[in-house]
Amino acid sequence: MNYKEFLFGFLKDKMKREYCLPIVRKLLQANFRKGKYIIKTSDRKLEILPEEIEEKIEEICEFIVEKALKEGYSALIVPFIVSKEQAPNFYITEEKPREEELWWWLYHLLTGIHYRDFAVNLANIPKEINEEFRKYLINENFLIFEAEKSGLNINEMLSRLEVPKGIPLKEFILGFIFVSYFAKFWRNWKEKENIAGTMGKEIPRITDEASLVIFVLPRQKKRIYVLPKLRKIISYWYSDFSEKDIPQISKFIFSFYIADKNYKKESAGLLNKFLYSFLQEYINGELLEKSIELKTSYELKKKGRIYGISNAKQFFSKL
Repeated sequence: MNYKEFLFGFLKDKMKREYCLPIVRKLLQANFRKGKYIIKTSDRKLEILPEEIEEKIEEICEFIVEKALKEGYSALIVPFIVSKEQAPNFYITEEKPREEELWWWLYHLLTGIHYRDFAVNLANIPKEINEEFRKYLINENFLIFEAEKSGLNINEMLSRLEVPKGIPLKEFILGFIFVSYFAKFWRNWKEKENIAGTMGKEIPRITDEASLVIFVLPRQKKRIYVLPKLRKIISYWYSDFSEKDIPQISKFIFSFYIADKNYKKESAGLLNKFLYSFLQEYINGELLEKSIELKTSYELKKKGRIYGISNAKQFFSKL
């Protein structure tokens, strides 16, 4: 696949181009010097004013790829990489990336759905399905396209899933929410597959190669997670929905969150760690036990109505 062509085709759409601007700024933020973004190679330099970014996204991408091909991997294009200048002893041999690999990273980063320091995307998914999922998010009012506020309409997404208010959105909690909405979209897509099959037609399918990609893009210590078992997770854990069209697994997971100020940090931390394993198709029994103990301890100590763990029977019956 030609990911450079895919990316530049994506950027031809003005609304999509404007939407990805915050991601480009996040990517370049460590290169901001004296009012300009500056990227250097051994023989030339690219200087971009903040107001020029939208116009020059393609030029920026090409320069970043050129720099990586000359100098090797860097966090500019692969967010989790430590540069050779910062950790020279880490590199035993010279390792140069392939150009198509670099464009793969840029494509999935810039076409991702972003929120604050995070961007999430789907990899190894047919282009048509990706585009339809994006349309679904737009039609459901889950994406914001305002000039300075583009990103996920997270309040709307949390409300529709009945997620407790005020939950800290860490990387795997956000990834789980994203997967939950993709599962809802996929359920409708599978209906299209079935209808097409009865008519002797075929539409693009989601295969076992489908992956969730999570980018974490603070100024320092950028990270990326590629979680490859997306199809299996959705097929197995997202087969049941409530009367309000909420995945039962979502109701189970978020019933562990405790909004009380003395518990919220610990409960969100446990939840985020548990979801890291869950999104790799692994149930971490130790973290699950700790979450249950924390929830039980809180419910027994507080005054007033006791809230249990939702849909526990459905969850444990699948273990």
